[in-house]
Formats: sequence, structure tokens, C-alpha cells
Amino acid sequence: MSRFLCVLMAFFLAGCCCCRFPQSNSNDEVFETPENNNTSAPVSVDVDVKKETSISQYQLVSVAHGTQPSKDYLVIDLSGGPQAPEYPMFESTIAPNLEDDACRTNLLWLRRINKGAFTMGSLDGEQLSRTQDGGRFPHRRNEMPHQVELTQTYYIGVYEVTQKQYELVMGGNPSKHLGDMRPVEQVSYDDLRGSSGKQAWPTFGHSVDSVTFFGKLRAKTGLVFDLPTEAQWEYACRAGTTTALNSGKNLTAVDECPNMAEVGRYRRNCSDGKGGYSEHTKVGSYLPNAWGLYDMHGNVWEWCLDWYSDYLLAPQTNPEGPDSSICTHRVVRGGSWKYNYAQNCRSAIRDDIYFPSDRSDDGGFRVVIFLLDK
Repeated sequence: MSRFLCVLMAFFLAGCCCCRFPQSNSNDEVFETPENNNTSAPVSVDVDVKKETSISQYQLVSVAHGTQPSKDYLVIDLSGGPQAPEYPMFESTIAPNLEDDACRTNLLWLRRINKGAFTMGSLDGEQLSRTQDGGRFPHRRNEMPHQVELTQTYYIGVYEVTQKQYELVMGGNPSKHLGDMRPVEQVSYDDLRGSSGKQAWPTFGHSVDSVTFFGKLRAKTGLVFDLPTEAQWEYACRAGTTTALNSGKNLTAVDECPNMAEVGRYRRNCSDGKGGYSEHTKVGSYLPNAWGLYDMHGNVWEWCLDWYSDYLLAPQTNPEGPDSSICTHRVVRGGSWKYNYAQNCRSAIRDDIYFPSDRSDDGGFRVVIFLLDK
């Protein structure tokens, strides 16, 4: 009997141990803890985000609040988020490292664009003739070439503003197609600058509402951030080229074109896998122009300051576009991933598809800093 009781007692103790310390296996129930409870911690929408590295890899020089930059690149550190009283600023002579995702998330990179002159509009040889490809896209009268001089140097975003960058300034992300390093969309012209009437360009110049994206960015840097004028946008896009694309190449067809597929996301290459998405994709996924700017062709339409109208064909100096008394739409440039074929993503393409209050999942923007006259 005593032997039986001993065996029974040993069996009982072993069972207790097994109950208290179960072996882990693939069928075990997972109990919610602060670490694995999806309702208590947000999940990033980007599965391919790399570890953001330090800005110490760049040869940066600190820039004081409100001080105008002078080097090739200006870097705004947004990592403090919407509660930061100021955003630290740095200058660099080195372009952003595409292997470092910080340049698409918590760091806002801008490229210095020196003043100069160029021919704005579609140029000879840029467009396909009426007889090619069915003649669906004849020369457009709203792209008539004319001479433009820009007498002020400015800075422009290396990339379209991304969803993470927008969130770090505004505290939220309005986009439909989510991804930290994808361009922010579903933002109207009025969202970015204000809609009370006192922010109307060019009547009130660079005045913006303090609660808008540009109002907050100005308050935390002391610099005049805004959208680019249409002339600034095309000058920066072309980077000295006179061809349909800023790579120095023309189109081989108006619909699907391998030359367009090199420089941006458009309707015919949404399935190429670049950037990891099939709508608009991660900024910087295609070739830059000669001045190091990405995605000027396709990805998302980009807001410009100007009201939309036909060009004045006389030579222009620092054109600001017409006043609002004759216009209803703001200009967008560059084309997008959604409906646009190669012809609609050229350097000269311009459209009036949006009212200032409109939001779209193929409409975004890039920033400009206007340097004050000394």
C-alpha cells in the first residue's frame, strides 16, 4: 500500500508541475499583454521600414531658428513631433542617403535651387505629332513655350512630403493609401495654406493660416515655407533639360513608355514592384533628375501656388499667375499613378482638375522655402 501511495503522490506532483509550467508549442493560447495587445499599441502600416539612423552620418552644420540657409541642402529635424516648440535645422553639402529611411520620415530634406532662366512650356520635339499613336494628344495650347526668369534662389523638397513627415507636423495622417514613406494625399490646397480669404495667393502674398501645415512649419523654423509657384516647380523639375522628361529623354509613345517608367510611378508601371506598393509608392523609388530631385514625374499630382489659366506668352520675371477674379482652380503639376499615361506626366504637364478645397488620393505636394531679400 505504501508503495502505491508513493507512486500516486509522485504522479500528482508531476501533473501539478506540468499545469503550472506548460511547454510552449504552436497551439498554445496567446494571452494579451501590453507587448502583444493590438488594441493598446498602434501598429505601423509600413512593413518595410528600416531602422532610422542618426543624422550624424552627414556633414551637418546647425542653423539657428530663422536663419536663411546657404549650402546645397537644408535638413529639418521633425522628430520632436507636433509638440516640439522648434524644429532643429542643419545644412549639408551631401545628398540624403536613400538607404537611410530617416530622409523620408523624421528628416525633411530640401535642395538649393539657384536663380536662373529657362523656357517654360512644352518645347519643339517634346510632343508626339498628331499622326503618332492615333493622334490622341495634340499639342496643348495651355503649354505654349515662353521665357521665364527667376531672380531669387530658393529651396525645394527633395521628395514629395511623406505621410510620416505630415503626421510629425500636424499630428495626423489623412491619406487613403497608407505608408509612412509614401506621399501624403487627401490634402487640399486650403488644408495646406488656409481658406479664410486672407491666405489667397497672389493677392495676400505668402500669408498662411497659423494652424495649417505651412503655418506650423514656419512657426517652428522661422523660415517662409510654402508651395512652389508653377514656374519654380517646372524650373526645378527640368533641371536644365529641354525634353519631355527630366532625364533628358523624350517619350517613345504617349501611353506606355519605358523612358517614363525610369523616372516615376504612373498608370502603366504600378505593378513593377518598386517601393513595395501598387498605387503611389515610396518616395525616391525611381531615378532623380540632375539636381537630385525625385518623383517630379508621376506618383501624385503636386499643388502649386498659382491659379490656373493659359500662360502669358510675353517673357516673364518671377511669374505669380493670375489673380482670383478670373480663375476657379489651382494648378497641379507632374501627373500621378492613378489615371495618367506617360504623356500626362511630362515636365510641362499642368492641369486644373481640382478646386482649392478638393482632396484626392492622387494629390499631394512638396515644399519650398522662399529666401528673403537682404
